[in-house]
Amino acid sequence: MPVCPRLFTALAVALAFGAVQARAEEPRFGLQLHANFPTGDLKTAVDNKPGAGLGAHVTFDLGAGHVIRPRFDAVFYPEGTVNGFKTKANDLSLGADYLYFPGGTPGGLYLTAGLGLHRWRVDTETPAIAPFPASSASQSSTRFGYSAGLGYNFNRTVGAELRYVSSHYANQTAWDPTANALQAGVTFRF
Repeated sequence: MPVCPRLFTALAVALAFGAVQARAEEPRFGLQLHANFPTGDLKTAVDNKPGAGLGAHVTFDLGAGHVIRPRFDAVFYPEGTVNGFKTKANDLSLGADYLYFPGGTPGGLYLTAGLGLHRWRVDTETPAIAPFPASSASQSSTRFGYSAGLGYNFNRTVGAELRYVSSHYANQTAWDPTANALQAGVTFRF
């Protein structure tokens, strides 16, 4: 998928340049804490255990309710057991979200849509089965993903957000497993 990273890079540069040129107020830095509830193939791979995430972002208010938010997220899923194999997964993502505030100013209810690159790592541990010793393997991949959701800013500092995040994760076979999750979180802006 060589076109996707190039397309994403061009889009991110254009959005960042536009945000700097047209901002209605100074950029605001922030953090987010979230819980990820896996769906689809990821749900099976992590034994249906939710993941914990944290991240950082910068918001650029473009005026009239339009906001661009570059972000970095890290999500860690606890060890699960699937068919006797221990698995652990984590996702590092870098992307940008578009936020639309129907009220025209960055406060209250908003809709969000985003694009990003996800760096997945899946670790698998195979138990010892005589005469074979226990073994472990790691798979990593970088995949394109998207998100959509809604949020609410309670004030200039604290907000809540619910997003659906979709991508694919590492696999050394022809199977291309989905890494989808429902993400519920809290945002803080400074």
